[in-house]
Amino acid sequence: MGACGRIGYSPLESAGNGGSGAGGSIGGAGGSTGGAGGSGTVGAGGSSIGGAGGSTGGAGGSTGGAGGSIGGAGGSTGGAGATGGAGAAGIDGGAAFTCTTLTYLTHQYAFCEPMVNWAAARAECEARGMRLVRVDDSLENDWLANATFTSTMFHRDALWLGGYEPTVDGDWHWTDGAAFWSGDANGTAVGGLYTNWNKSEPNNATGPEACLAMNLDGTTWYDWACDATHYFACEMY
Repeated sequence: MGACGRIGYSPLESAGNGGSGAGGSIGGAGGSTGGAGGSGTVGAGGSSIGGAGGSTGGAGGSTGGAGGSIGGAGGSTGGAGATGGAGAAGIDGGAAFTCTTLTYLTHQYAFCEPMVNWAAARAECEARGMRLVRVDDSLENDWLANATFTSTMFHRDALWLGGYEPTVDGDWHWTDGAAFWSGDANGTAVGGLYTNWNKSEPNNATGPEACLAMNLDGTTWYDWACDATHYFACEMY
């Protein structure tokens, strides 16, 4: 009898012997009717009745297995993104500036308070379309030192000017890029440009002092630590 039913399944075959033949094989899967019973062979001791007819086909194939399991659970929820770091504080710390505008010769100046560090002073001047003041001669220098700003600024503390050391100690420039001094107190003016250092200045007296200020109780210049706080003057040029 040919094979039938599920793949990989081999039904039994009937085999006659001296007795009655076995009944027809069990029906294949899927409920097909059983094959006809094999005819009994004549036994050695006499004839025997032929084998019983094939049995009713086996029960129908079992119900298919349960459907595939429901799809896997959804991916886990992604972790929350890290909170961004706080933004850097503004250069001027949110200072509200009050500036007095004055004119000397053909240039306009703004004398500003409150007292801030050099970087904040520079940023405020540039926001106004100006630069921290550049001093080109003794007349301008004296005018700056004696100009009437406000009652709180007059001859108090110091005034930031536009001189600084961009990268190298002793290499002094104005914020427009012009070099005006090279070296320490024993250095020399560059290109004949005007300077008015106080005696023994510049000297890094308290550590790195890379920014220029004028003492408002005089007319001479000092190198100062750039994070010190002073009033400042802007110039339109």
